[in-house]
Amino acid sequence: MYIAKVIGNMVSVIKHESYNNKKLLIVQPLDLDSKPSGPAIMAVDYVGAGKDDIVLISRAPGLAKEVFGIENAPMCELIIGIIDKV
Repeated sequence: MYIAKVIGNMVSVIKHESYNNKKLLIVQPLDLDSKPSGPAIMAVDYVGAGKDDIVLISRAPGLAKEVFGIENAPMCELIIGIIDKV
């Protein structure tokens, strides 16, 4: 798990079917001082996050199956919480 800041939305016309009806966001991982750490990545939103929110990201094998009930989904990062205060 790590924290990140939502920096934008992602829109895709052609995508794997497991992404249908899922909100895709671009997030910037943050270090412990809330400074950018590494490249921005795509994450699937599970909690209703929006631009500029600080979020908790979970990255685990089989996470999409456990959360969405989707077998063999190509999902790595999942937004599982919105952080109010660090």
